[in-house]
Amino acid sequence: MKIGEVVEALIRLRDVFDLSRYEDEAVCAACNVLDRLPIMMDEEQAKSALNKAFSGTFDD
Repeated sequence: MKIGEVVEALIRLRDVFDLSRYEDEAVCAACNVLDRLPIMMDEEQAKSALNKAFSGTFDD
């Protein structure tokens, strides 16, 4: 799944469900973070970029 598709799915989630204020803020924050990544980056490239940015915080 491409990063752009994830952002689109989160936006649809916001539109379809009656989210609480905190859930809505979390979805918006996630979209803002994802929007900083290249739109066509695949999952493995994004994971690698996040690992570099956050010093391995997201290692499995």
